Amino acid sequence: MNRLIATVLSFMALLVVASPALAEKPETTDGFVCPVIETDAVLNSPHGAAIGEGHFTILGPDVSVPVHATNADGAGAPPGPHSEPGDTDYTAIWAN
Repeated sequence: MNRLIATVLSFMALLVVASPALAEKPETTDGFVCPVIETDAVLNSPHGAAIGEGHFTILGPDVSVPVHATNADGAGAPPGPHSEPGDTDYTAIWAN
């Protein structure tokens, strides 16, 4: 009986450890860091740029992230429509 319990517990522990490895990975996309900033003072930086709709940014590094982690859930596009701080789907990471 003790052997059966030990076997079952070992199997359950293996499932707990292996579960994250077996989980489906989220869809990812290549993106870049591009925070939406409302002042043109960032244009003093060599990485500063206007992105439309009266917004500016300081361009950051390229990244690989889940699609839902990008500006407007992947729909934001400088210089076109995009989310900004305060919007529920705002993030400083944009999909390429």
